[in-house]
Amino acid sequence: MLPRSPRRSRRALTITAAAAAAATVLGLATPASAAPASLFPQQSTAADQGAPDYYNSGLAQTPYMGWNNYFGMPTVSEAGVKGVADYLVSSGLAKAGYKYVWIDGGWNAKDPRDADGNLVPDPARFPSGMDALVKYIHDRGLLAGIYTDAGPSDGKNCAAGSQGYYGQDTKRFASWKFDAIKVDFLCGIANNLDPAKAYTEFSAALQKAGRKMILNICNPVTDDWGVPHTPSQTAGVSYTFGPLVADSWRTNTDVAFGTPYEGIYKDMLRNADVNAAHPEANGPGHWNDPDFLIPMRKTEQGTLEMNEEESTTQLVLWAEMASPLIIGSDPRTLPQSMIDTLKNPEIIAVDQDKLGIQGVRVANNGSTDTYSKRLSQDGSRAVVLLNRGDADTQMTLNFADAGLSGKVSIRDLRARADRGSATGTYTVTVPAHGTAFLKLHGTDLVPGTSVASGATASPAVVRTGDKTVTFTRGPLGVLQTQGLGKGTSVIGGPFLGQPAANVRGSDIDVYVRGLDNAVWQLTYDGKRWGAWHRLGGNLTDSPSVTADGTLYTRGTDGKVWTRTTDGRWSSLGAPNDTQIYGRPGAATSTTGTTVAVRTPDDGVWVRTRDGGGAWSDWTNIGGTISSSPTLVAQGDKVSVFALASDYTLWQNDRNGATFSGWFKQAKYPSGSVVGTLGGAADANGVWLGVRGPDDHVRVDKL
Repeated sequence: MLPRSPRRSRRALTITAAAAAAATVLGLATPASAAPASLFPQQSTAADQGAPDYYNSGLAQTPYMGWNNYFGMPTVSEAGVKGVADYLVSSGLAKAGYKYVWIDGGWNAKDPRDADGNLVPDPARFPSGMDALVKYIHDRGLLAGIYTDAGPSDGKNCAAGSQGYYGQDTKRFASWKFDAIKVDFLCGIANNLDPAKAYTEFSAALQKAGRKMILNICNPVTDDWGVPHTPSQTAGVSYTFGPLVADSWRTNTDVAFGTPYEGIYKDMLRNADVNAAHPEANGPGHWNDPDFLIPMRKTEQGTLEMNEEESTTQLVLWAEMASPLIIGSDPRTLPQSMIDTLKNPEIIAVDQDKLGIQGVRVANNGSTDTYSKRLSQDGSRAVVLLNRGDADTQMTLNFADAGLSGKVSIRDLRARADRGSATGTYTVTVPAHGTAFLKLHGTDLVPGTSVASGATASPAVVRTGDKTVTFTRGPLGVLQTQGLGKGTSVIGGPFLGQPAANVRGSDIDVYVRGLDNAVWQLTYDGKRWGAWHRLGGNLTDSPSVTADGTLYTRGTDGKVWTRTTDGRWSSLGAPNDTQIYGRPGAATSTTGTTVAVRTPDDGVWVRTRDGGGAWSDWTNIGGTISSSPTLVAQGDKVSVFALASDYTLWQNDRNGATFSGWFKQAKYPSGSVVGTLGGAADANGVWLGVRGPDDHVRVDKL
């Protein structure tokens, strides 16, 4: 089974009118000229490259930053909030990016609603009212956040609850001009609500509120709570629906208690480890949330809950994981050295990197861990060396684990100092409960031979004779081929996503999703390319094709549709009758056809057709993946390839009726492949084509 540790959001693949016009100027054949077919129900078109149609309010393209009163000001008041807002500005924290001033639970009056059902603040603690307080915050160049619960107010489990008032409450928050809402689940679990349903309904209400606001869904329920619940009511499953309805979602229970206690460092690491389970859900506009930063809170005995090194460790891990950075402590109580660390622009830059990739664990050695995060600059990584132990220790980083080769330059982000360069490895002493935080720059380590550059989607690969032929989506969305002659030839476009291709005798067929969302086909007869043929359909991701020319696609209902060579479309459905993520993969061996899909929980499910044409039921073959699966047939064997949640490449082979289990292709380090991959096989082996971080397409024989 693939490791349940990292999903990066792929680059958006958009084709503009300018691109289509450029293709026309170039005189290219285009699969985009006809009107879309209406074979399938009409719904929104999802992104290509295996990414679902993620939520994106436009307010959190990078993780949001700020302060929340929950851990540092349990009894929240207008005066206290104003004091922290002023300090964020005067200390430079606001300038560093900490913009949100977030009011947590307890702000409302004892009777939370007036006669008209409107939420009202406590008049003693908020004498000027919420609209005046929000104006005070806005006047200082800051943004304001507010709190409610997905369940009904009961005066016991939550101070404010919105069930039954989702529309009214979101409009109330909008009228006060709040910029963000945290929605808890304390009254939600007390009333046995389904969090997926409740948060989806709240999100829908928010879209009608008349003001854009960040939505943070906060279901902190875990098995440790000791309250009746089902597995679907825990924080651990929020990644399956959170990216579709909110800007962020809590991944675990609270990182600490309201009252500071010594030893919370271990609980902080617990939240970090749980947050590491599904980094594939993270990306621009939708973020895993491991809870607030709690630097250097003082216990009732006057000691520190976490010392400065431990507090810095939390900041470094949260930045590496591209998490929201919300300070939970009262910043006015922190020493200047901690404030300076919180403002460190090089640490913040890692958190705010525009790719939005969550760093993943790439090495472990007992009490030490190494995390690597691919950054937007080619050949750049942010690496954390974490020492969980109680004594200083030397740690050695293998650059290959971070997906880099050659001479690598090293920058110490905590010290904001260059550390020279090295080849192969780098060794540093890491303090107890501490970190080394490094920015590396070298050469991206991607196996294979480069056959094309400037790719804007994943490639397709076929073998014909002793040749490997690739098809790529190039600049402006044009279709390019390599391997049929010298260099790269442009043969059509523009189109969307990843092409698919197969070989029939001496002919090569290539299939693409046109700008009209239909499938288009182009054939090479061994000498020249023919004309484009529109095969119809209404796709929401790229097509796959088997050796006999049967197409497998994702329709507008989010399920698998197939087109046989006689032009008939039919539905294969989807596992548990739910929408799939990305395109299906398919291949036909000597024993039948296998179709594989990625489900909303990032698992892999397959369906097979035997030689007599009978289809099996959908079956889960395990794994946690971050790409669409790619299938390759070789004789009676079918191999499934997919990127795991940590962006390493894994394989699962079916010989006969059963799959043998997932195993790692170690030559592909984390972050070496962008998107999914193309594959082909013949009697001599299996060839994989991948798009690397530098947008080169490389082909490698396994």
